[in-house]
Amino acid sequence: MPLTNRLYFAQIAAGVWADWVQVVNVSGENARIQAIARDWNANIVWSSERVSSPFQGWVIPVEPASKTQNLSLVVLSDKPIVGERHCHLGTEVLAFPGASPEMGTAGYRLFFPELVAECADWFIIFNITEIESKIDVIVRDVNGTVAKQFGTRLKGMGGWVFSDAETGRVQGTVEVISEQMIVGERHLHYQGTYHPNGVAVGQLGQVIDPI
Repeated sequence: MPLTNRLYFAQIAAGVWADWVQVVNVSGENARIQAIARDWNANIVWSSERVSSPFQGWVIPVEPASKTQNLSLVVLSDKPIVGERHCHLGTEVLAFPGASPEMGTAGYRLFFPELVAECADWFIIFNITEIESKIDVIVRDVNGTVAKQFGTRLKGMGGWVFSDAETGRVQGTVEVISEQMIVGERHLHYQGTYHPNGVAVGQLGQVIDPI
């Protein structure tokens, strides 16, 4: 799999959720790394940069900027990097690698192979281009029958959230189709008889663009 010099994180969480993002220079040379945080209307609200030596990690100090609003985060480097994000609230932990086209986690069609009827599902879509994009969402039941369809227009470098309020209490799948390249996260929060509160699962959307 090719290395990347750009990583996309669809969310840095606001409020009581604590976020931790680290990137590592995986080259044999010093890397100049820049981190840019935007609100979901695509406005830059924070940025920072540093030079990292080979295989040195940088914990990006973005969290003070996200105390009152959800943000996206883009990390750019002149050398290859890898990164991960941990988002914490009590016993709930959501973990995501940084997404990128090179790593096959950014594309035009994202698929989420599970939607749980009795749990809380929350999705974040991040347009990683500078161009406004039409976004279509298709919710199917477990038999593949379309249950709901909806969408939006998402400005370049903007973010959009949808949840059970839009998808309905469907047991099935979610497909997101975009005119421009996107990354997406799913946050599943367990609840109900068989799923005790305080447990969460985080997933990146799986790219199913035609090859």
